[in-house]
Amino acid sequence: MRKILFVLLATFTLFVSSAFAQETVTTAPDVVVTLTPDLPSGQLVGTRINWTISVDNADPHLYRLAAGRQGEPLRVIYDYTPDNVLEWVTLDDGLYIVQGSAKNQNTGQVTTVAQVFLITPRAPLTPVVSFTPNALVAMYSAPKCPAGYTMRVAFIEFQTTRPSATTRKACDGAHTMNFYVGGMRQGALYFMVHQIFNQQGDPIATGPVKYFIAGTVPLPIPFTGPEIAPGVETSVADRIVLMSPIQGTEEYPQYPRAHDLTGRIVWYYDRDMDVNPSLYQPVPGGTFLLAVGRGELEGQILREIDLAGNVVRETTVESINDQLEAMGYTDAFTSFHHEARKLPNGHYTALGSVEKILVDVQGPGPVDVLGDYIVVLDEDFQLVWAWSGFDHLDPYRIAIMGETCVHQGPGCPPLFLGEIANDWMHSNAISPTPDGDLLLSMRHQDWVVKVNYDNGAGDGSVVWRLGPDGDFTLNDADPYPWFTHQHDPNFVSLNQLTIYDNGNTRCVANPELCYSRGQVYQLDTNTMTASLVVNANLGLYAFAVGSAQKVSNGNYAFDSGIAPAGEEFYSRHAEVTTATGAINYQLFTNQGAYRSFRMVDLYTKPGVLPTMAPVNPLEVADQ
Repeated sequence: MRKILFVLLATFTLFVSSAFAQETVTTAPDVVVTLTPDLPSGQLVGTRINWTISVDNADPHLYRLAAGRQGEPLRVIYDYTPDNVLEWVTLDDGLYIVQGSAKNQNTGQVTTVAQVFLITPRAPLTPVVSFTPNALVAMYSAPKCPAGYTMRVAFIEFQTTRPSATTRKACDGAHTMNFYVGGMRQGALYFMVHQIFNQQGDPIATGPVKYFIAGTVPLPIPFTGPEIAPGVETSVADRIVLMSPIQGTEEYPQYPRAHDLTGRIVWYYDRDMDVNPSLYQPVPGGTFLLAVGRGELEGQILREIDLAGNVVRETTVESINDQLEAMGYTDAFTSFHHEARKLPNGHYTALGSVEKILVDVQGPGPVDVLGDYIVVLDEDFQLVWAWSGFDHLDPYRIAIMGETCVHQGPGCPPLFLGEIANDWMHSNAISPTPDGDLLLSMRHQDWVVKVNYDNGAGDGSVVWRLGPDGDFTLNDADPYPWFTHQHDPNFVSLNQLTIYDNGNTRCVANPELCYSRGQVYQLDTNTMTASLVVNANLGLYAFAVGSAQKVSNGNYAFDSGIAPAGEEFYSRHAEVTTATGAINYQLFTNQGAYRSFRMVDLYTKPGVLPTMAPVNPLEVADQ
């Protein structure tokens, strides 16, 4: 027995050493760092565990938490944050190394400590459905399946006919399989089964039927309902409207949520309510990118969360600035804002603020000017590419309408160099192009520019500028065809993009033109010409925010995010037909919304149908 224990200990020590070899660790004899969980080792899959990293040193520190299952790399969960109590949840059972690091902000010294933690399975022999902290999300746990195979969970509401399914996960033959099941209506009864697929993708086995009754949303829900009901031309397959509300009130706080086409809530995020979380984008697979504040500062944290609201990974402005400095950038990244999304290669891109004092450029003498960074992060939210507007754009071209920002004013980030700044760019969207570059929307320039990213090898130069006085000639009979103060441009094919035209510049020029439009542009980069495929008057004027996308039946959906109604604001999500631009469906919400996304389910990319239709659990039960 002693010999066996010795061999196991030696093997485990070798594993720990190899895991730590991925990072150079600086330790000092006068610094002691401790890592303490609030629950003992041996917790069930899906349990929230708080880890406290403590330092016996009065200097300010930043803290990192990473974890990895035995035989797997350590993955960064929190990257150097001022918070030293960090929550960790995993859906994978096994023996973990959990590593805490403390970085001295005065000296840069990093001290690391780690300990072993066991996560135990919920369903070693038979499937189990468990509650989660989110009333509309269940955890489905199933026994292990053969390596090389995949598994997913199909679920359906009782007395309905359209099942949904989670994303498929890879089996490893050693550990149980666990899934978050989301997109359920409160108080409704659901049936679930898991399906196993072989290496060729063929379904080969189905588990027993389980059931779950969704709970009640613990938050007030603003009125949400269809003003125009779905019709024969509506893309009813895209049955979920995921929303990123803004302008929370005491009556109706700001929290991300999803509704079905009738307005019934099917998902919500109820954490960080005190700092008004801003949802940026859904990530295929069932996670979401959002920003949350810290103290009085907004957008200081970029976070990816799962359906139950747990942190998958997180980074901070402090971490981004350290990495920018290492790349040679001297201007501070001051906040995340407006946009973050996952790129096709698995990396992430996000927007951030940068502030500079320019002399005799945007006014006489020194002037505080607010610009934007683009950052690209890897799967651990580590910086791999960066771009500053000050390096690649003409700073003498001031904001079209002379916009300025005050410290954390409406739509403004924190300012650190002055009390008021020229809001020069006000970028509000960053998205990939079909050829590996990035598309940047600059609201205060009335431009959408293509940035030479080249899948990470680009030099950041501006390839072209789309919009008034840009590089394209627009062929259209409309006397005011161009978008102005736009939002959310997205390529939907090789040469076609959707965009939300707020119309601010047009409105100021002529009050009769105060209406917003949903537009689709066809681009010819050989002749540098553009034409409008869709130019739909949405019947209102939304002076700020908005979104645009193509839905799965070929129609287009547009979110008018802030439309005034007296002293209040509301949002409207409209779907328009491809041929005529007529509105065939419209969802009203008694609250402003930064963006909305039409989705088939909470796992699939917006506007895309799943590659394989889900099985109906009730039909499985009848067999």
